[in-house]
Amino acid sequence: MSKKMLTAAGYGMMASFVVILLCALVVAMLLRLTALSENALGVWPMILSFIALFIGGIFSGAKLKEQGLIIGALTGLLYSLFIFAILFLGYDHSLSLHQLTVGLINIVVTGIGGILGVNLFGRLN
Repeated sequence: MSKKMLTAAGYGMMASFVVILLCALVVAMLLRLTALSENALGVWPMILSFIALFIGGIFSGAKLKEQGLIIGALTGLLYSLFIFAILFLGYDHSLSLHQLTVGLINIVVTGIGGILGVNLFGRLN
């Protein structure tokens, strides 16, 4: 694994974190300023997370300009490992089948984003 790949994966992770933080800010404002409750959100936080990871995959693929599936999947893997570490170390949760399934979906979504990022932005130069 080259330094160029790790740099591209880092760009993708940072893009995902920025989008997730912006979405979290919007959701927090909606919860605070409206009568909306957390129970009413349902699966929307998960969907927003997948969208953020897809955008992160696009960023990583556009940065590396080749091997979109690999760099996208690497970005999703690193993101999932980071989240698993937070859950394990910070919240004392062991890995469950649900968390592993979400991690696998993260890898697939960022892989697709990486493919799109290479195909949209990789061949411009």
